[in-house]
Amino acid sequence: MSLERLRDKLRHWARPWAAGNEPIEIHRALLEDVAAQAVALGGGRRVFPFDRVEVKLLAASPEDAARLQAIAHGGWDLQREIRERLQAQGARFPEGLAVPVEVTQQDGPEFGGRRYALAFRKAAQGEAEPAMPAARPLLHLAVLKGKAVSDAYELSGERIFLGRLEEVLDAGGRVKRRNDVAFLEEGEIEQTVSREHARIAWDAESRAFWLRDEGSASGTLLFRAGRAIEVSRHDRRGVRLETGDEVYLGRAAVRVEIGGG
Repeated sequence: MSLERLRDKLRHWARPWAAGNEPIEIHRALLEDVAAQAVALGGGRRVFPFDRVEVKLLAASPEDAARLQAIAHGGWDLQREIRERLQAQGARFPEGLAVPVEVTQQDGPEFGGRRYALAFRKAAQGEAEPAMPAARPLLHLAVLKGKAVSDAYELSGERIFLGRLEEVLDAGGRVKRRNDVAFLEEGEIEQTVSREHARIAWDAESRAFWLRDEGSASGTLLFRAGRAIEVSRHDRRGVRLETGDEVYLGRAAVRVEIGGG
């Protein structure tokens, strides 16, 4: 047996999820592989030397490709998750760290028998860095009706999840979603909030936050200047948010303020 093959077997024994086919296994393995690229500087300091992490996901069929696309772009938030993972281990990283994701059906040597491949890039010395878009504003959500983990939230993520409970588990007891705005489990009003009720996404092109219902049982309504706007579960983009909007998740409600400190 070659040394490289032996190393592969040892890696699989130590990290069996790295060769897994389920999205949760792929997700865990690629986050670990990215975090492992942080370099120790001594004195407990670490630095992540790349400003771009290119992620490729290998699909077995067109149906699998559609499934991975939906998960990678609608369920995961790799840019935020990688930043949080690096911060948790005390590693500094470039402010403009980018994480583009591509789904392909073309297998190649870069995959090495796995369902994902990573490429780490660093702008060459003297190379002009791409212009960074203006920073997105803070999103403030104040709870008006119902009880949540917090009475008010100040959020800056690209995707913000709203629902009941902080962590939503799958049938196997594994965490499949973390709600940024989490209503409590007990209470008549709180029970009208689905566990995966809605999400808010930042769109850089329109420079706006958009609210989308995720198939909730009680529906999502937005009240603006005395007018009710239904947020349809069939509208993938959703409704553009404005300061002063009141968002009803079932019978629970939050007030929206965009920008400010």
